[in-house]
Amino acid sequence: MNNPYASPVADMHAGLDETYEPSLFALRGRVGRLRFLVYTILPAYAVLMLLGLSALLSGRAPVGGTATPKLLALLAVALAVVTALRRLDDLNHSRWWGLLLLVPPVNVFVWCYLLIVSGSETANKRGPAPAPNTVMVKLGAMLAVPLLLGTLWAGYAMVRMLPVLR
Repeated sequence: MNNPYASPVADMHAGLDETYEPSLFALRGRVGRLRFLVYTILPAYAVLMLLGLSALLSGRAPVGGTATPKLLALLAVALAVVTALRRLDDLNHSRWWGLLLLVPPVNVFVWCYLLIVSGSETANKRGPAPAPNTVMVKLGAMLAVPLLLGTLWAGYAMVRMLPVLR
């Protein structure tokens, strides 16, 4: 059968079920919701613990003086932004939407959107789907969620104490 008008016999769905294993420090690739949570929360808490440890060891607040705390904070922010851009890739959105993360009232809603909305199940124009979450990612999420909720509670408690401190 050599009919030029016949439909192709190629499998059009080949490669849609391919996956890849995301890495924390990769600049490209897609990350799912759970990895997004773990890759943004845990490095930020690691930086906070290092800043607290340096304050404890030096006996003063690590805000001024050395550049190390500033570099650590910059690294955590850069990692969070890159991870958010990778999450936008998973949602098949343009990376330009990541500029909304720089707008203070809007960035909370964008972060929640990235955390709640499910990405493409199969490959999209940004690449193959991420592999299923490993045990380490799930354990990291089990650690990240209480840390996040505890921070929110502590912030609320501090705000409630402000009138007393004045």
